[in-house]
Amino acid sequence: MNATAVQVLTFAAVAVTIGLYVLFVVWRYRVDRRKKAAQNQVDASMSSAIARAAAIAGEPRSEPDIVALADRPTSDVAPNAPAPAAVPVASARTLADVLAGIKLPNELAPLTSIAPRLGVGDRVAFWTDTAPAEAVGTAFADELERLGYAVTPLNECSLAARRDDVTLSVMIHPEGRSAVIGNQTAFASVPEQAVVIEVWVVD
Repeated sequence: MNATAVQVLTFAAVAVTIGLYVLFVVWRYRVDRRKKAAQNQVDASMSSAIARAAAIAGEPRSEPDIVALADRPTSDVAPNAPAPAAVPVASARTLADVLAGIKLPNELAPLTSIAPRLGVGDRVAFWTDTAPAEAVGTAFADELERLGYAVTPLNECSLAARRDDVTLSVMIHPEGRSAVIGNQTAFASVPEQAVVIEVWVVD
């Protein structure tokens, strides 16, 4: 094989390599675009689900009240847990706004059937039976921190999350099926062993 043939073959190999690389880059770009579009669709669907759940479950009142953070069965409260703080409620902000972009961990899903809580308007609850309450609560707190909230545990079953002028009250119900609010079963539609996380906006 003479030098000219070798040179031609070399150029051909280089051209094929470059062509394959360009095809790979184009393929990867399209894959990334599809992934981004899919994630945007998931985020939009989650925000919509939160908005629907809050709209169905919310019971707005004309005057804000003071409500305890831990209105739940005695079995859900640790024996030596500090008394939950009372906080004012009924903010004009919506949960769909303040939880925009959230990625729910542990297969948490929004609940649309929950008992009303005195003095609380915009409110939502999520449930899962794929992980224990400790893991679910920690993962949910981590997700709030990812959204820019400063999370402060109040006791074993409740926390506050603050970002700018927004404050969220979060309650973790380790035994969601048996939890009560006032004299009503709080989350009658969840299965046994379900963990429920309840969230609302406070002033």
